[in-house]
Amino acid sequence: MSKTLEETSVVDIGRTLRDLRKGMGITLQQLATGIGRSVGFVSQIERGLSRPTVEDLTLIAGFLRVPSAALFGRLETATLPDSPVTRTGQRLCLRYDNGVTDHLASPRLSDGLCLLETTLESGADTGQGPVMDSHQQAGYVLAGALTLTVDDQAWTLKPGDAFQLAAHQGCRLHNPTSQPARLLWILTH
Repeated sequence: MSKTLEETSVVDIGRTLRDLRKGMGITLQQLATGIGRSVGFVSQIERGLSRPTVEDLTLIAGFLRVPSAALFGRLETATLPDSPVTRTGQRLCLRYDNGVTDHLASPRLSDGLCLLETTLESGADTGQGPVMDSHQQAGYVLAGALTLTVDDQAWTLKPGDAFQLAAHQGCRLHNPTSQPARLLWILTH
């Protein structure tokens, strides 16, 4: 029986991670050591017992040498229609620890461009350290306010503000307000 879009709209990050890791012939121990975490931590993510932070997921993707967006890819072909349009109810969702949620806004990942609508709940952040990707990325604030930190310099961003980061340039996002903040991420891969 095939799953409907509604049944698969939340990405099973654990299963995706396990499939990627095993497909590459990498052990739990190798991955844990490579990202500076415990085997138990990685195992809990793979079994769906805990959610990684954005920082954790970026470290994992970096170790596996795949773009962070690849973690959406496992379900993409099974759930998204072959169309240049993605409707609100068709977006895959990835929920992280710390109150951050990504919705895949682009209809395909295979064309070198990925659009994510990211929500940071009140007090949410992307992790303690900088998050970096191996490709260029940019963001556009849709609602709320965020603090963007790059190389120990911080900016307060409000709706309509945008930023662009070079490949391997780290950043940290934090929502210091009492309202959710939303931004559109533009990622290349």
